[in-house]
Amino acid sequence: MLGHNPRKTARSVAVGVCAVLMAFACGNNGGGSGATGEAPADQQMLRLNDGTEPNSEDPTQQTYSYEASIGRRTFESLLLPKPDLTDVQGAAATGYDVSSDGMTYTFHLRPDAKWSDGKPVVAADWVYGFKHLLNPALAAGYVDPFFDGTIAGGEKYADVDVKSASAVDAFLNGLGLSAPDDHTFQVKLQAPSAYFKWVMTLWVAVPIRKDVVEAAAGGPVSSTDATKAEAWANDPKTIIGNGMYKISEAVAKDHITVVPNTGYWAGQPKIQKVIYYFITDANTAFAKYRTGDLDMLNVSTANVDTVRNDPKLSKEARLYDRLSTSWMSYNTKKTPLDNVKVQQALSKSIDRDKLANNVLHGTVRAFSTFIPKGMPGYDNGLADTQKFDPAAAKKLLQDAGVTPAQLSQLKLLTRDNTNNKTTNEFISAQWKENLGADIQLEVIDSKTVTSRIRKAQFDIYGPDGWIADYPDQQDWYDIFISSACHNLNWGCATLTGYDDLIKKADATKSDSDRNKSYAQAQKQVLESAGVGLLYQSLEYNVVKPYVQGSKITAIDDQYLPGDLYFHDIFIAKH
Repeated sequence: MLGHNPRKTARSVAVGVCAVLMAFACGNNGGGSGATGEAPADQQMLRLNDGTEPNSEDPTQQTYSYEASIGRRTFESLLLPKPDLTDVQGAAATGYDVSSDGMTYTFHLRPDAKWSDGKPVVAADWVYGFKHLLNPALAAGYVDPFFDGTIAGGEKYADVDVKSASAVDAFLNGLGLSAPDDHTFQVKLQAPSAYFKWVMTLWVAVPIRKDVVEAAAGGPVSSTDATKAEAWANDPKTIIGNGMYKISEAVAKDHITVVPNTGYWAGQPKIQKVIYYFITDANTAFAKYRTGDLDMLNVSTANVDTVRNDPKLSKEARLYDRLSTSWMSYNTKKTPLDNVKVQQALSKSIDRDKLANNVLHGTVRAFSTFIPKGMPGYDNGLADTQKFDPAAAKKLLQDAGVTPAQLSQLKLLTRDNTNNKTTNEFISAQWKENLGADIQLEVIDSKTVTSRIRKAQFDIYGPDGWIADYPDQQDWYDIFISSACHNLNWGCATLTGYDDLIKKADATKSDSDRNKSYAQAQKQVLESAGVGLLYQSLEYNVVKPYVQGSKITAIDDQYLPGDLYFHDIFIAKH
């Protein structure tokens, strides 16, 4: 989902955006001016549109930003990025120590941390939670490469026979995880990893209670039984977390409601109820915002001009920069997409400026490099690799020996939301205009799309992309390692020497040295990773002026500005 050094703060990035796009209202606060004082507790309710229903309420089994937004509320990781993204700070842990060889991280757990049912959180829960995450039989989407590539023993993850309980158990028991006492959780690494502190901010790296899992399953759970291992996450009554909130209601395909965990170590949040709706149609969601049924909303491209020209809505509009880039994913295991020249022809035949300005109304930045602007590793010198050039695109296609008629047999897999459909209709038209290829959209529901890309059941899929998980460019390069095939590297591109290059960079202690290796990797991604870069996201939202106290960062969860720092958001009197 979701990767920075000498650091540029989220606030400084946002200021730069405002200078360029003065048509939008900008700010580092969630709401507008004019509202003063907190509303009574019974009015401290925040209604959001998360857009898509999570595939699971078990954070370890989540992959997407829309899932993380709920996972972060109900569970808490060890560390949290500081608001300016310069470093980490304590969350479920008060802090941590690193051994002199860089191989062992010791986390000091908060002694006052409690589960949402009132029981204390202990280090054994962290060991169990990490083993649950790393259980190969459960195939969690975020294991590779964040955890199996760092934690000692994790390198054997892909080789485990998931049908053999003894093999799975041996793997899990061999991981570098231990609990020396109730308030100390220790993780041993395969190699020094300067970025590991950021991995520990990921919302999937959380504790889980063994007794809760077994009670929901009706008894002890075999390590190979994925169904019983996940039974606890199917009912709000058994979703016991260590986070700021707990789930009080879950209505399939409609909404999830969370309320405070009364035992949370940092005290009660100000918002007493958060309702996450799953409204896929942008116009329906926009209408609900206008009638006051939603308090915050991402503005679809179709409604940007309406907001811009409305005297009230324009004052509620906020433009937030994102450490995020989007692209088209080509299935490199299918002919003719297995030909790099065909991939480059498709990429060079998209007019990104028109897409950004005419279609998406300035809510994105036309972009043809990999690492986003505002993040260490950004290199505008690589922009020519995939720049819009219809003549060059046609020649590449001819050189590949592929005809427009052959390309016309392909389908563009598209999620059934307004923005994706609008974007892909334009891209399909670009391929028709500039290459003569009539590539039709295949529009289906988001859950089915997710299932299909994980099985490589697509020709072209997009917009795909990456939102920084943490502020270090290392986060981005693991997307295209060979083991990420069918898991982030959806097109399964094979890049010669890439895995070794990334492995070397990840284990290098010097930032300047590892950044040199990452620069080589970025060039390789742009040339042959099976993706066509499109744009860098600039999130355009409307926020009711009574939503106050938000701390905005450039890595907040999608469509939910202030999501990393939720404790002090409040509803003002209005």
